[in-house]
This record gives sequence, C-alpha cells and structure tokens, in this order.
Amino acid sequence: MLSAAEVRSVASKLLAAREQGLRRRPIDELLGALSSAVEAWFSPDSEFRCRCESELPAATGFSPAMIRHGLPLMLAPLRGDAVGRLLDRELGSRVRLDHLTSPGLILHIVAGNIPALAAAPLVLSLAIRSAALIKASHADEVFPSCFIESLRQVDESLAACAAALYWPGGRLDIEAAAFDAADLVVASGDDRTIADIARRVPNRFIGHGHRISFAAIACEALADAAAVAHRLAYDVALWDQQGCLSPQLAYVERGGALSVEQFAAVVAEQSAKFADELSPRRLTRDEDAAIVGFRQEAEWRAVRGEEVTVFASPGDLRWTVVYDASAVFVPTPLNRTIWIKPVDALGELLTLLAPARAYLEAVGLCAPAHRCDELTDLLHRAGVHRVCPLGDMQRPDLSWRPGGRPRVAEWLTGQQAGDER
Repeated sequence: MLSAAEVRSVASKLLAAREQGLRRRPIDELLGALSSAVEAWFSPDSEFRCRCESELPAATGFSPAMIRHGLPLMLAPLRGDAVGRLLDRELGSRVRLDHLTSPGLILHIVAGNIPALAAAPLVLSLAIRSAALIKASHADEVFPSCFIESLRQVDESLAACAAALYWPGGRLDIEAAAFDAADLVVASGDDRTIADIARRVPNRFIGHGHRISFAAIACEALADAAAVAHRLAYDVALWDQQGCLSPQLAYVERGGALSVEQFAAVVAEQSAKFADELSPRRLTRDEDAAIVGFRQEAEWRAVRGEEVTVFASPGDLRWTVVYDASAVFVPTPLNRTIWIKPVDALGELLTLLAPARAYLEAVGLCAPAHRCDELTDLLHRAGVHRVCPLGDMQRPDLSWRPGGRPRVAEWLTGQQAGDER
C-alpha cells in the first residue's frame, strides 16, 4: 500500500531529475524526443500499444474493438510538431519558454472515464520543462505507466521526470503529501470532486469540471440523412459517451428531406451497426438501471400523449435513441443514449442553451458551407467552446481549449481563470 512518505520520495526524485535533465534542455531537442515517443505507439509492433490493447479491456470495461479503435485517436493530437505549434500559438513562440518560469512539479489528477487521458498532460508538462506526477484513476492504471516506460526507451532522462501513482479515494494523508509537493495541481472530474480538491490544495490549482456536448444539424443536411446519421451515431458510440465531447442531444432543424422523427429512426439504424462494429462497454448495475429508467420515462410520456418516440436495441441496453418534440436541453444517462430534438431554426439554440451555458463544451455541426460561419458564431455566443464537423466530436486536436481555457499558458503564467487560484 502506497504511503505518504513514498509519495514525498517520488516527488523529490522527480524534482531532482528535472533539475538535472530537463530544466535547461533545448526546446527543439525536447519536443523531438516527445514526438518520437508518441510516434512509436503507431508502429504495428509497439510492445506498449499491444500491452494496452491486451490489458485495457479488462481494466476499463471497454470492448477490445473500442480499445483498438480509440487508443490511436487519443495519441494522434500529439504527433509530429503539434505540441510545438501549440506552444507557438499560446506563448507567441516556443522559444519564449526560455524566459518563463515553469512549475517544478505538476500533479495531474486524471479522470478515469476514458483510457489514455494521461497522454496529453504528461507530454505537455514535460514540453514546458515541468516534472509530471500522474494520479492514475482506478479505471486506468495501465496506460500511464506504459506510456512512461515507452518514453524511457526513447529518452531515459526525460522519462525520469515523470511518474504515475495510484491510491484509493479517501486517503487524505497521501493526497496531502502529493498536494504539498506539487507547485501546481490540475484535476478533472465531476464538480463535487473538483470543489473538494480545491479546498485542500495549498498551492496553485486548476480544475476542469462537468461538461456536456451536443450536435446541431441543419435542415439541408437531411438530404443525405444516412450519412449524417452515421456520423452522429459514431460520435455517440465512440467511448460510449463517457467523455465530455460525447453528444447527448442532437438538435435537428425542421424542413428537411425527412421529418426529424424519421431522421431519429435512421440514427437508430446506424446505432445498431456501431453496436456490432464497436461493441459497448460492460455496464454496472446502476448504469443498467439508469438506461432502463430513461427508456421507461420516455415511454410513459408517449402514453400520456406527448410527442415522444423511443427507438431501442431489442432485448438489451446497447443503444437508445429518443425522439422528443420538447426542445428543452436535458442530458441523458450516457452509454449510447441520445435525444433527437426538433427546432424550427437553429437560431433558437441561443435561447434554449442559456440554462446550461456553464456546462456547454462542444458541438458537432452539420450544415451547408454558407451557413457554417453564422452558426459557429451563434454557438460560441451561446457558450460553446468547440465547434467541429459532426463525426469529429471526439477527435480534437490541440487547438481545442477545454472549458475555453488555454492548454499550457496558464500553467506557466499563473493567470487566473475559472477554477484556478
């Protein structure tokens, strides 16, 4: 069992390794080593990728097909010179790192909803010459250590500046030791978890809390309803809606080649196909109950005369599509459950989204080119941080600013934003 003393020892070793091998390292050399480590994961015979593909299904509950498909997507944003371009964008130039103060040690508390979430914080911390300590989730203790070991094969001194540890929730003595050792703590999780951590971190803290994403589909797009439904169903199926970029609702403009209810039926057909191609994850008893409740509530609303239609996988809980004439913004219980809601015009979203503004993250937009700029502007004004083509919702590059916040600039400058103090 990990002890507080061991956490302090690991932190001390990371800081010493940073001082010896990272703090004064030329930025181009550093970025090159990180890029090489990431690129090695895309080799078909990568021992670490093979290990993760073998071990992550049992550890996370995601199907082997989902792990094989999704793992490269998690690493793709870090390939090539993507990190260097991010530094150029956020700092003005990557060479400005030579004149900025980086945190000695950043503690990242990583959510466990999706595997490999540790990749970006590890790489970005090292890229700004900070040592990185990952508090791994109980749902993914596999990837962080695998990635650090893969980095060790490329650059041992760089890998010495990173470590991944796991301790169960409630170990306040261990957390206090980790919080005290870190110059900066960056955490992702639900709002209650973020608030609890914020109260106990003595130094700088940045928290990323609960977020919801959705799709917006213009009436013109329904001229090719099958293709649009395919892209929407893919965004819903990928990682079983466990990430903040997963759509939980789709607002569809009336007046297209199909009615919105007919389009919902096409989404159901595509959802069934993805349930075979990318098998759903293992569900807990509570998750099973939440989906059953979601379906039953919608069915009872239909019995009471409301304009609601349920499309669901027969005999199991693999996917659920609910057409609902009420345009109220409301989340789902996740795990491939989605609302399809009609609007007369997508311009109505500015008002409809207002109650959920604090939680909005991304929109998958499907509209003709001549409408995209106007709709993108409207969605940003509604509080959305990322607008992308439908079908790419969970494939962001490093230009995505989670919660509207810079990726690394505030780690370096200490500028206060959102939950930071």
